[in-house]
Amino acid sequence: MNMDKDNLPEKNNEEKFLLKYFLRRIHNNETTQKEKNVIELLKQSYEPARGTRRLTDKELKQAITRNRREIMKRIGSPRYSKGKTIRRIPLFIGSSAAAIALLLILLTFPFTKDTSLTGTTAISSEFPAIEKQFTTGNDMKKIVLADGSTIFLNQGTTISLRQGKFNAHTREIWLDEGEAFFDVKKEASRPFIVHTPNGIRTQVLGTSFNIRAYAQLEEQVISVNTGRVQVYDEKENKIILDPDYKVSVKNGNNEFVGGKTDAGNMAAWRSGTIMLEQATIREVAFRLKQTFNITLIYDHAVNDNQRIVTSFTLNTPQEEILTTICKLYNVHYKRNNNRVELIK
Repeated sequence: MNMDKDNLPEKNNEEKFLLKYFLRRIHNNETTQKEKNVIELLKQSYEPARGTRRLTDKELKQAITRNRREIMKRIGSPRYSKGKTIRRIPLFIGSSAAAIALLLILLTFPFTKDTSLTGTTAISSEFPAIEKQFTTGNDMKKIVLADGSTIFLNQGTTISLRQGKFNAHTREIWLDEGEAFFDVKKEASRPFIVHTPNGIRTQVLGTSFNIRAYAQLEEQVISVNTGRVQVYDEKENKIILDPDYKVSVKNGNNEFVGGKTDAGNMAAWRSGTIMLEQATIREVAFRLKQTFNITLIYDHAVNDNQRIVTSFTLNTPQEEILTTICKLYNVHYKRNNNRVELIK
């Protein structure tokens, strides 16, 4: 077997990263209907089927080569950085690695040249190419769109503008990952639509609202500050939200759970206040990692379904935050540098 002369451990790690990313989503039943449709197409192309042409080795290699850098960027590979060359991913054509790599391509781009899988025309229309992308790492960012609408991006957020989707006739953007606050200029003839994972879309005319859609959390949360918001799932089920109302959308089954909230608190992260409202231990751990780079180990010390309400700022002493969390969960903690373990 011919192998590249690149460093093999690095290549293997990169392949494992790709594999784990999608296998985890499939295992946790977190794939969207669109992703499930693409997976079905992959089954048809990698398993002998009547009337379905298999993708050739050459075509797959060409598709991977063209799009490898953007794929690694889109899924947040730690090895991606601007100006650096990504080493080749070892692909064994016909294997699960090749199938998942192709799946990433299909989900990220309208479609690649030199391929002719059954049903790709429909996929092409659903995945417009990315025209412009805004991302944040450990910082926050404010952007102003062409229509005058303002978006505040929290840490670890990616927002995309796609070809033909933000113009004189339509205003659509994609919150691919993270959290953002939207202050939308009112235009009755052009609804403002935000697409988030799992086929969820939020539609408004002119309003302000917050969307939290981190992949690490169990649900998306949309809360309304002013105006009125309509939230749809991929089956066109709808919920209408007025100011100081929110909806939580469960990942996996897209179940809508509505309720009252203090929308100002939900968006207070813009000024450095982190509000944990009916937060699970997973969200608590996520916010500690995001804000202070604290890794919280809780294992069986805390019930996954137990929810708490508390808040802290960027200036709150870490020991005070940890003590408060422990009181709410009735546990103790042991700290070793940035690693904190909760103990019964």
